[in-house]
Parts: sequence; structure tokens; C-alpha cells
Amino acid sequence: MSTSPAARKRGRRSSPRAQMEGTRSLVLNGELILYGIVDPWDYSDTIRAIDVMASLIELDAQETIVVRLNSPGGSVIEGFAIYNALRMSGKPIEVHIDALAASIASVIAMAGDTIVMAENASLMIHDPYVAAYGGSDELRSAADEIDRLKGMMVSIYAGKTGLDAAEIEALMAAETYFSAEDAVAKGFATGVDKPLAIAACAKLGRDDLARLNAPLDVRAKLEPSPAALPAQSPRNETMPLNDKAAGEIAAAERTRVTKIFAAVRNAKLPLEFADELVDAGLSIEDAQTRITTKVAESSDPASVANVRAAAVTAERQRVQSIHSSVRAAKLSAEFADELIAAGVSVEEAGQRVIAKWTEVQAAADTDPVPHRGQIRISADEVEKWAEGATKGLLARAGLKGGERNEFSGLTLYELARSSLDIRNIKSGSMDRMSMVGTAFTARNAGPGYHSTSDFGSVLATAAYRSMMTGYEEVDETFGEWTSKGRASDFRPISRVDLGLFPSLDKVEEGAEYKYATIGDTGTTVQVATYGKMFSITRQAIVNDDLGFFDRVPRKMGRAAKRTIGNLVYAIVNSNPTMQDGVALYHASHGNLAAAAGVISVTSLGAARAAMARQKDEAGVGTAIGVRPKFILLPPELLDLALTVIGAEKTPGDAAGTPNAVRNIATPVSDSRLTGTAWHLAADPAQVDTIEVTYLDGVEEPFLDQRDGWGVDGSEFKVRMDAGVKALHWRGLYKNAGQ
Repeated sequence: MSTSPAARKRGRRSSPRAQMEGTRSLVLNGELILYGIVDPWDYSDTIRAIDVMASLIELDAQETIVVRLNSPGGSVIEGFAIYNALRMSGKPIEVHIDALAASIASVIAMAGDTIVMAENASLMIHDPYVAAYGGSDELRSAADEIDRLKGMMVSIYAGKTGLDAAEIEALMAAETYFSAEDAVAKGFATGVDKPLAIAACAKLGRDDLARLNAPLDVRAKLEPSPAALPAQSPRNETMPLNDKAAGEIAAAERTRVTKIFAAVRNAKLPLEFADELVDAGLSIEDAQTRITTKVAESSDPASVANVRAAAVTAERQRVQSIHSSVRAAKLSAEFADELIAAGVSVEEAGQRVIAKWTEVQAAADTDPVPHRGQIRISADEVEKWAEGATKGLLARAGLKGGERNEFSGLTLYELARSSLDIRNIKSGSMDRMSMVGTAFTARNAGPGYHSTSDFGSVLATAAYRSMMTGYEEVDETFGEWTSKGRASDFRPISRVDLGLFPSLDKVEEGAEYKYATIGDTGTTVQVATYGKMFSITRQAIVNDDLGFFDRVPRKMGRAAKRTIGNLVYAIVNSNPTMQDGVALYHASHGNLAAAAGVISVTSLGAARAAMARQKDEAGVGTAIGVRPKFILLPPELLDLALTVIGAEKTPGDAAGTPNAVRNIATPVSDSRLTGTAWHLAADPAQVDTIEVTYLDGVEEPFLDQRDGWGVDGSEFKVRMDAGVKALHWRGLYKNAGQ
């Protein structure tokens, strides 16, 4: 598990899709296609926030993000993540509800700056719900969580519609379906689009999806040209507008009218005949029979061919719909073949799919380990457990971010068992070592997923917090006087010092301006990786070795920061060879004192003068040249430096001459500076000195986790991706001291 902020920035050097390994592209024809159930645990058929985020990167060149939405809803937390990803894209969002935006999908729709619904589309809002088990306290806690989630949803709806929160809560409690017109009237949508050439529905087959999202010129060849549909049948005013049954009846009526008119047009019969069939209240099947009879009465061969073609199309749609329903329920393809061979309608097939799914779930109840497609504990409950367990463990270990709760009193062994209980994995018959091993390997996703166990994730978070505590505890001095650089990968990167700009030339009247010639010299920097590994074993968990979190990760966090400081001061001490083949501190560079001397007014004045005489490779200088800002010295010289630099009068001068080098530079004392030498450094924002280059600009250490192979438990790797290089000698000066 990657917990460093660097993980969020890794990979900007490659193509957008290559950056997001393990994600699925939701981009089609330049649009973001959100079709299906919102579920973070399934990769192939559902809408996941990580896929949405990866797809937004693909659409980075688009000025406006166009979202096509057709979803019955799903995971509330995942829906919030998708909503937030869209809102934080920084671009106008244009949402098109092609068929259905129900439950949490309606919240996702609210991310749109404009929300356009197809004329035959629907939007539904209702109260959130979770699956819960346990005693009265757990159930009361679950109820509180439902109220919290509802409050967040109400806030989003109210912010978009301007409706009063009390009115929205009433609409949610009643599980309200809105037609496109109703949604616009209430503020849930901003406009109504022309009707789609296919009926709005919650589930579409793959061929339907391909046709719906094809370019307009291709779509026109795949579908009959839309003709004006008759006015919708008036709503039955005796039924409450927010009654679910009323919405279902209205949707069924729209489907009936649409299919009858489509069949009449395909048969090339007058639309008046369609009006007769609709007014007669005929079902789709009876209307098709009347249409066939009508065509048979005519002698137009083309009409007969059209009816046959319509029948073939209808059968294909039946087959596709049945296969789609069976796949959505994760049932076998053989079951779909049985339904098709039996000649059942789409509606009857749906009922049989539900019955079969219920049968499979009942059979799965005897299995102690929940499988993909047979989950009995909601994702929200597992996330809630992980959050509480993490806060409790952090509080017990005395780390930042902890909170005393029901998990704070659990030993590590008991916490491991709790992670299995939350997923209904029976551990009563396991010995202690086996139980902890199972907790380390129980996955939070289905087979084939590369993921971390719930228990391992909690331990990783605690280890990361401990590591960062150690990192933040270390007081390093290099950050005061060095510059920071950024690298996008591990290849050498050129750093070019453009030197000092020459004087401006006089431009005679009517003459042309001349380009300046800037002398330059270049060097390269390169990032490397520094790190070590540590592990949490099953034995440590059984022994409740909580002190581990105060020892190894914290010490490694401290070591990570010290590593960079070691690299910086190694350059100062070692006097490396520069890009011109000469040592960093050298007489030819004009930055090495000709005679070694102690820190004094005289030696500091000479150093300041030498830095002021610095020129670039073109021989260009400025009025004041380079000015010192820091004096670098070992601890033994700090008192002397403070005395000389801080004195108002020249030390040792009986005449009381003003101190010419008073406050000339800020002392920086570091124990890694050796001997009697002292150095001056310029402001790194003005002149190149030493640069600390971080991969993707991330300065914190990075923590990786994987299941132990060499150990029984989890292995962790702490690393820093950084490089240190002296960019130029001009801003540095050395006196060997005495």
C-alpha cells in the first residue's frame, strides 16, 4: 500500500493511461461514460472513482468535460468520491442523463454546471441505507451513520436546486422519481434534451451502449430517424407525484408509446394508425400483431420486409437484454441460454434472474468466507471499521491523529480478530498464529486483486504516522541555505546557469535592437533512491508489541531526513569536481581564500570582496556582485562567529571602530562540517549554490507495504527519492580556517 503523497504524483512523465495502471478507461468519443452500478470493489462492469479520475486525466485537453450518465446508483462513499473528482477537475462539467440517475447517481449528476436530461429519462432520490449487524449499540451507530450520509446528500441537493432542506428530506423519504420536466421544475436539472431514439432504461446491452455512444453520423445509420412523438399521456393526477409506483407506470407508458410508434414507422404505415393503437390501450405485443395484419392487407412488399426486419431486431434486443441482466447478477451464461431458448419475455426473464440470484445467495450463506458477488457486509461498514480501528490504534500508540474509541482497548491480536469478524470470516477454530496470518491475507477485494488486507492497512497507517513523526522531529539545517529542485524521473537533468545579464546597448534613432549574448555553463542533476525495509511479524502481533510503532518506523523517518543532510554536507566537505573539471573551491574559481584564517572582521571582509568580484563565463559582473547570506561552520566556531558578526564595534579595536562586517551573514552550525574550515553561501534564490532535487517535488519519505514473503506478516519499505548537486561555485566561498 502506498501512503506517501508521492504516490499521487507518480507517473506524470508518461502518457495518461500509462500513469493509471489497473484502471479502466471510461472515455468514448471524447466524453466520460458513466454507465452501470457505482461500486469500488468490481473492476469490469461498474463505475469506480479511480477510473473516473484516470479518465479525467485523459480528457485534460478538453475545455469542457461532457458526462454521459445512466446508473441506478450504488456505493454512497464511492459516489461522493466521483462527485468530488468531477467538481475538483477545474473545468465546466456538462452532465447528460441519458436514461436514469437514481440514488447516489443523482448526487453524481449534481456535479454538473449544466444538467440536461433526455426527454424520456428519469431522476430518483431517496434515503441512503446500509447493511448492519451486531448489538443495539452497533445498530444505533449504523443509524447515526445513515443520518450523517443523508445530511451530506441533502446539502448537495439543496446547493444545486435552492430548495429548502426540509422539502428535500421529504422527497428523499418518499423515494421520489422525477421526469425530465419535473426535475427541471424542481431545479435538479437545467434542461431537457430531445428524445433518444431508444427507450430510456437502467440497463443496456453492450451493443446498445456502442450504438448510443457512437458518433452522430454513425448512430444515424444504426437507428431509424427520429420522428415527432405524440404528446405524453397526461399523468394520473389521483396518484401522488412522488409515489414510486406512479413513476414506474409513467415510464412503462412512455416505453409502450415509443415502441408502438417505432414499429409503425418501420412498417411504413401512417402515423395516424399508431395514434389508433395507442388510444386503444393495446400492449406492445398486441399492437405488433395489428401492425403485421395491417401490412399483410397491403400489397407493398417493402412493408412486409420492414415488419420482418423489425421482428428480427426485436428478437436481438430480447437476447441482448437477457444476457445483460444475467451478467449484472453475475450468473452463468448457460442460465441466459436457458431463458432465451424458453422464449420468455424480457420482463419475465428479469423475474427469473432475481429468483435465481436469491437462490444463489441463500446457498452462499453457509460459506464462512464471503466471495465476490456474495458480499453480506456493506463496503461502508468495512470502511467505518478501518477508520475506527486506525484512530484507536494511533491513540493507543500515542501518535498524532488518534482518537480514544472502542478499539483503543484492544490488543493487536484482538484487533486482528476484529478485522476478520467485520467480514464474517469465522476464526474461532483457528490457533493464534493462524488467525493473525489470516488477518494479514484477507483481502478487501475479489480474487485477482492486488490489494492490502483491512488489518494490514490499519497497521500501515500507524507505521506511516510513526515514520512521519520521526521525520518531522529532526531539525535539519540544510533547508535554510540550499535550493529545492524538482525532477519527473530518474534520468540526468540539465541545470543551466544563465549567468549575469550584460549591459544594454544604445539604440540609435531608426536602428534595430540587438539580441544579447548570454554566457552559460551547464551541469546535470540526477535523483537516486535511498531506503531500507522493516517488517511487522505475526509474533509481534501475538506478543502485542505496540512499542514497535515508537521504534523502527520513527527511527527510519528520522534517518530519511538525515540522509539528505548527509548528502548536502558531504559536498561541502569533499570539494567535488565541477562541470569545468575544476574543484568546487579553487583559486581559479575565485572562491577559495589565498591564506587560511580564523573568523574575523578582516577575513570576512576579504571573503565578501571576493564574492563581489564574481563574474559569469562571459566576463560579466554587476555593481555589487554576489553577496553572502549564510556562514556555514562547525559547532566549535559558532561562538566566535556570533561574537564577530554580532559586535557593534570591531572586536579588539581600542578605538571603537564600527564593525564593518556586522550581521554580514546568518550563522548555520552543523556537526557534519569538519575541521576548522568555514564557508559563505549566497541566497539560493539569487545565485546557484547547492540544490536538493526531489522526485516530483515530494520531500517526505515514501512508505510501501506488501505481504511478507521472507517473514510471516507484512513487509514495509521506507525510501527517499532525491538528489543533491552543487550547481555552481559562484555563490559559495571557503576559508580553510586555523
